Amino acid sequence: MPGPGRGRHGQALGATLFENVRVDGRGEVTTAAFRRYRLPQYADVPRTEVHFMETSDAIGPLGAKSMSESPFNPVAPAFANALRDATGIRFTELPVTRDRVWLALDRGSAV
Repeated sequence: MPGPGRGRHGQALGATLFENVRVDGRGEVTTAAFRRYRLPQYADVPRTEVHFMETSDAIGPLGAKSMSESPFNPVAPAFANALRDATGIRFTELPVTRDRVWLALDRGSAV
């Protein structure tokens, strides 16, 4: 049963593109307010379709399967690989902000 969705992958896009907890040299968090912590907005997340499959797991309760991190984990590596294919530059730090991409393109290497 397909349907539109903007759920868990929106959280993964946030971690990949926007979210950044800043820490100073002493290890103290300097991102003290949500105003300075960029979260994805509805417009940042592309429209997707969610498809439910009938499956079963012998370990899970009543045959249920875990779903928590499955859609989250591949987003950053997939985005970084697509960016590498497009630019020839390997990005290894998150978030992959537009500023980092611009600087890397200007220098010819990842920032």
